[in-house]
Order: sequence, then structure tokens, then C-alpha cells
Amino acid sequence: MGNILQKIKNVWIAETVVFSVIVINTAALLAHSMCSEGSISAKISGNVDIACVVYFIIEAAIKIKQAGMRGYWHSYWNRFDFTIILFSLPVLLEPVMGIQGFATVLVLRLGRLFRLFRLMIFIPDLNRIFSGVARALRASIGVFVALMIFNVIFAIGATILFGHHAPEHFGNPFLSIYTTFKIFTLEGWYDIPDLIARRAESDVLIFLVRLYFVIVVIVGGILGLSIANAVFVDQMTLDNTAELESRVEMLTREVKELKGMLGAHIETKKAKRK
Repeated sequence: MGNILQKIKNVWIAETVVFSVIVINTAALLAHSMCSEGSISAKISGNVDIACVVYFIIEAAIKIKQAGMRGYWHSYWNRFDFTIILFSLPVLLEPVMGIQGFATVLVLRLGRLFRLFRLMIFIPDLNRIFSGVARALRASIGVFVALMIFNVIFAIGATILFGHHAPEHFGNPFLSIYTTFKIFTLEGWYDIPDLIARRAESDVLIFLVRLYFVIVVIVGGILGLSIANAVFVDQMTLDNTAELESRVEMLTREVKELKGMLGAHIETKKAKRK
């Protein structure tokens, strides 16, 4: 009986079963979002969602009993799963308390979709990719901070200069920061200066408006984002370049050794001739 129970536990926490339940849970959430509240389809998809939550609670309990809380918590994936389980617990109260429509519950239901990240385990060299992303983020912090500073400077300047011409874009500093960030992305940046230019009172102001935003685009959009992208990509590919550099360095040492041996051989021949 004990062996049968252990086999059931092993099957219950098997990765293939876990991934299958994740897919089923996602399909249930998608179906629930497309169904009208109170319909039979909504009830079925809601019950499937609840069943999946119960499954993940039992899965976590089995893993904790087998590995202990310290061993279970040592895995980052287990921490991730446990956090989602905690946020999923209110869904168990839906049939009893009828809280399906509360915004908090809807947000928590959406949060369970993050469990799809578990499927990333099938990606080759996943740890190498994660370490590259972490390294790239650390290296890009300085560039991001510089971009934020430029964003704040240009946003405050735009609020002072163009706040009364385009209050929907530069009515206050926080709105200006968001608008300036949009300009940094270069997506339709020319619409805003053209709008201000149509409302401007003089040709000189129109020229200054266009010059100001051209500078913003060059500094923040072209130079800033290009540098940030270059730093990020360079750090992501650092593993490949490091390996290549080590090979080049080893080849250089071998060439130097060969040169030394060849020089010593030539010197020996010269000494014999003398």
C-alpha cells in the first residue's frame, strides 16, 4: 500500500503532469474570460480553475513533505510556485462567498497565468540565458539612470515651455515625463511638436519647438536608447566573446612559445657553425 501511495505521489508531482495541468488551467482561464458571467460555460471553466488550484496546493504539500520546507524553499521555481499558490487561495472562496466579480480576485486569477513561465524549463541553456540577462541589467543600470535623468530634465523643460500650448501632453511634470518617454521611443514623436507648432503664436516659437524636440529625439531616442541597447546586447553575448578571447589568448601564447623555440633553434645552429 505504501509503494502504491508513493507511486501516486511521484506521478502527481511529475513535470509532465504539472505542465499538463498548467496548460489546462490556462485554457480554463482563457475560456472563463470569454464566457458571460453566470453561464454554464463560465461555471465549468471556473470549477476547472478551482480544481487546478487544489492540484497545485496538493503538489506543493507533497514536495514540502518529501524535501522538507528548507529543501523545498531552496528551489527558485518552488518559491515562484508557492507565491502563486498563496495568491490563488481566494479563488477557493468563490463558490462559497460569490466573489467572482471582485477586481482583486480577477487580478489574482490573472496572476496565475504567470505559472506559464514554468514551461521555460524546456528552453536550452536557460541558466546561461538568465545569467546573461542579469549581467546585462547590471551593466545597463548606469545608462538607464542617465536616460531617466535626461527624461526628467527634458520633461520639466517641456512643462515650462509648452505646458500652456499642449496641456494634454505637458500639463504637469508627471504627464510630461510620460510624454517625453514616448518621444524617446521615436514612435510618432513628430505629432507632438507639430501639434504645438499649430498652436504657436510666432514663427520663432515654431522653430524653437521643433529644435527642442529634435534635440530630445537625438539625445534620448537615437543616442540614449542605442547606447542602452548596445550595452545590453554586448553583455548578453559576453559568454561567447569571453570564450573566443580565451582561445585567442591561448593561441597567442602558443605562437609566442613556437617563436621562442624557433629562435632558440636558430641560435643553436649559429653557435654550432661558429
